Amino acid sequence: MNSRDDRAGYCSYKGFSEEVPYRAIRSTEENSLYGQEASEGGCNLCNIRVKNMNIINLLCRYLTLFLALLGLVVVMPAFAGLNDERAVFQGAYKSVKDGQVPDAASLEALKSYPLLSYLTYLDLRERIQLAQPAEVSAFVRETPVSFMTDDLRKKYLRQLAKIGDWATYLVFDDASLGTQEFRCLRLVARGTQQGLVSVLDEGQALWDEGVSWPPSCQPLEVWLMNADAMTRERAWWRVERLMEKNLSSEAGRLVANLGADAEAQMTRWQTARKKPGSFLAQNKAVKSDVVLHLMLADAAKKLASDDVDQAYSAWNSLAALESMSAKIRGEAEGGMALVAARQHRPEASDWFEAAPSVGFDADMRAWRVRAALRQQNWARVLKAIDAMPRDEQANEEWRYWRARALEQQGQGELAKKIWQDVASDVTYYGLLSADRAGVSYRLAYVELPEDALVRAVSLRPTVQRAREFYTQGLIDEARKEWLVALRDMNLPEQRAAAHLAARWGWMDRAAITMGKARNSGMEDLEVRFPLPWRDDVERFAREESIESGWMFGIMRRESVFMPDIGSSAGAQGLMQLMPGTAKDVARKLAMPAPDKGDLHDPAINMRLGSAYLGDVLERFDGNQVLATAAYNAGPGRVKRWLPEGGSLPADIWVDTVPFTETREYCRAVLHYSTVFDWRLYGESKPLSARMPNVSGG
Repeated sequence: MNSRDDRAGYCSYKGFSEEVPYRAIRSTEENSLYGQEASEGGCNLCNIRVKNMNIINLLCRYLTLFLALLGLVVVMPAFAGLNDERAVFQGAYKSVKDGQVPDAASLEALKSYPLLSYLTYLDLRERIQLAQPAEVSAFVRETPVSFMTDDLRKKYLRQLAKIGDWATYLVFDDASLGTQEFRCLRLVARGTQQGLVSVLDEGQALWDEGVSWPPSCQPLEVWLMNADAMTRERAWWRVERLMEKNLSSEAGRLVANLGADAEAQMTRWQTARKKPGSFLAQNKAVKSDVVLHLMLADAAKKLASDDVDQAYSAWNSLAALESMSAKIRGEAEGGMALVAARQHRPEASDWFEAAPSVGFDADMRAWRVRAALRQQNWARVLKAIDAMPRDEQANEEWRYWRARALEQQGQGELAKKIWQDVASDVTYYGLLSADRAGVSYRLAYVELPEDALVRAVSLRPTVQRAREFYTQGLIDEARKEWLVALRDMNLPEQRAAAHLAARWGWMDRAAITMGKARNSGMEDLEVRFPLPWRDDVERFAREESIESGWMFGIMRRESVFMPDIGSSAGAQGLMQLMPGTAKDVARKLAMPAPDKGDLHDPAINMRLGSAYLGDVLERFDGNQVLATAAYNAGPGRVKRWLPEGGSLPADIWVDTVPFTETREYCRAVLHYSTVFDWRLYGESKPLSARMPNVSGG
């Protein structure tokens, strides 16, 4: 077994202010495989852009390139050495991006280089509408497992579906494509080629999921609508699901298959969604049938998003409730109770208890527990957890809360037993459970994976391509290829891959991968929770009077230490600062207003982020729980979420935060901060000590 004492070297991650330790004992053969270290950087090719090309005019050029990349052109002798191949690749890559065919000598030099297939991929992707089956098949055969293959397959299948070539579609289809779109297209292809009987059962199951289908799935829609098993209720149930998701156009297309009367009802439904209050009032005395019941339920949920009291009152005045199914009632009443629970309305728990739970989805079941928690009604907490399916009850969240409820009801020994079990894992609920059970955290370094396993993982083609993408500065491609590489690994192999990434200095992939592999029973906290830029973090934390472990926890959750990352909302860098917030903080610090590029500089981002973190901590009187929530959702929202008078235990407050993202964010940061304290100082204060009661606003 390899011990921690074997560690003998360091690898500098790009931009890190300190070196990241890893065991560096390697054979000569391994050094040859790994090539130059990550600290040597690499040429950043990401700023090169594809020029607009006329596909028809360039078809001959692309065909020549494709044949050349497959090695069918006479070439010159190869260049020697991996470093030389990397340099040659950069030139060939630029040629392809510029619409040129790389010279024969370059292609020959790259014939054994892991990223030669990437050049082929770029060529095929650009002309996928004109690609021949033999070309795509050759690529899939040569590169069976890669994000490139996944991407080309999807693009090619969409093209085949568009032109209705279902026979070829089935040749290139793959069962791993499990989205609604490709499951649906698969059934259309099979139904067209093999007959409708072969797909009706699977199609009906897909139908009942109630998710939007692309237009190319219309043949399956028509087949199912005309099938004997399609009842009127089943058809309208799907319409209701689509309407609820504001997919009225798709719902209208579906209803067109039901006849003129159904289209008239659809028009009525669309009116109901525009004025749900009026629709409920106008149909107060009407009992009618299942279609009206679905309309009424949808209108009530729609109205609840604006005025939950009006919606609940109007709903309970309906005569139709007498003949309405328990499922439809439960969906509507559970939906209104959920809205009330997220608003922290005290009556939400009563509404959940009064509603038929047969219509509850997983979100409603969870908020039924949370509504009872907010009221600290422990009997209802237990009742709501007991009503969950067994797989949901087994989640550590509900096991923790079951124990909390049992303790409050005088069953402390049983509660302690549950907490001891949950405490076996180093998670948010595991740490809280350890505190309540009075047991130590399971924070310890573990043995390193065997060199042979790490070596075997490093030799996988997907891993080698990910490594070369990373070395070449093609970071997006590197991350995508790494994700595909993990897909075919078991947990010990994923753990070995995490250590491999750490050896390369690719710390974000190392941390993320160890998070995936933690259930292997050998979670390495040193890899999952690295300490990049430690000197800077500790300095900035001291200046702002905040804890270094907390700042590390924020960074780990926000960016997993990826300085170049940006969110869809516009947040940037290690601490995911919004540009406006960053400028405000910079002004207070008398710093120049940062642009996007500045926010990708680790030092600038950490300076501004730590200052903002210190500011929100001060606003909330040093309460780290509230400051953590405010960093994610904004101080204004957090103030609105405070209890009205009195106080709440912090674990209840966290778990009743209305926003799923913020709720999960708080749990993660508090958990990570505790582990980072241990990483920094060899010990950590109890998680519960970070979580004082939350006082009312």
